[in-house]
Amino acid sequence: MKKVWLMVAVLMGLNIAAKAQNIKIDSSYANWYYVERIEYYKKLQPVKNSILFLGNSITERGEWEEILADSKYPIINRGIGGDNSFGILARMDEVIRFKPIAIFLMDGINDQFRKLPHDVTIENYRKIIRKIKKESPKTKIYIESALPINESMTKEPYTVGRNVLVPELNEKIKELARQEGVTYIDICPLFQDERGVLKAEYTMDGVHLYPSAYIIWVNFLKEKKYL
Repeated sequence: MKKVWLMVAVLMGLNIAAKAQNIKIDSSYANWYYVERIEYYKKLQPVKNSILFLGNSITERGEWEEILADSKYPIINRGIGGDNSFGILARMDEVIRFKPIAIFLMDGINDQFRKLPHDVTIENYRKIIRKIKKESPKTKIYIESALPINESMTKEPYTVGRNVLVPELNEKIKELARQEGVTYIDICPLFQDERGVLKAEYTMDGVHLYPSAYIIWVNFLKEKKYL
């Protein structure tokens, strides 16, 4: 009987390993828009003692500098539309050269659109955090939750069935923040309904936020003394 169970365990292990090998990881990021933005950012002069917002199109569309016009620190936007955790990790040298006093990182949904395993995303986050700690140790790191989407409003097929993946990812991001000793900020309650769906009143396409939603976002960060 022991031999039978041993054989079953071995076969199950081989099956799991085979499935793992069949998982395709799409790590691409350097499309034409990404390359153009990086070239633009590299030509800008570093600004000392800045607060830097880092992420994908949701970050890029935020008019952070205007909303935070009363800030005593310069505000820098380092969002790139369509970016993912691989792309953010790849451009950290450009980000860190600013030696910002704080970085607010919000990413994740584009990883979900590719159905990247959560562990892959988390490992990229971990590398990002540790690179900041190593090369800009005085920078305060804030990791914000990935926002949910509203699939009833989206048009692209790659968005179907993705919103259900977001809560689990956020739990893992939260745990990573605990492990790495950085601040986790859950912004989902600001914009989602009781089902965990992005409210239609805050989005024009089911993914991106209306400009006015960023005011709510910033006010929340201020109330929590993160800004």
